[in-house]
Amino acid sequence: MTKQMKYLIGLVVVILIACGIGFTVVHKSTQQALQAKEWTFKASKGDGLAQTAKFSEKSLTLSEAGLNDTYRYKISKKNGKEQITFTSQDENSGTNEVRTFNIKKSSDEYKLTPTNSLAKEDTGDVTLIPK
Repeated sequence: MTKQMKYLIGLVVVILIACGIGFTVVHKSTQQALQAKEWTFKASKGDGLAQTAKFSEKSLTLSEAGLNDTYRYKISKKNGKEQITFTSQDENSGTNEVRTFNIKKSSDEYKLTPTNSLAKEDTGDVTLIPK
């Protein structure tokens, strides 16, 4: 291999690495974006009051009038769509309550569309609005 060819290959490798790092820095995952801000959790069903939502690595805390509810959450892909699943334990029965939504970014907000019966009946459509 000639000296020029080695130089050219090295240059291409450096450019590819720089592009990969740049993409990683600029492109945040949904989970990272949710954790980066506090959100207004506006559900179409419920008491009509907007709660404050704060995401950590594995949990969501909803706050309203000094009361907090905490849910475990997981983001996954299903049928090419991103889904978010919230799990909490019912205080009376001790059983897990699971609410699943399709999640889609819309401008600076996130739209959550319920996909299982509990989410449809109890929560409805949700909009996460940055505070």
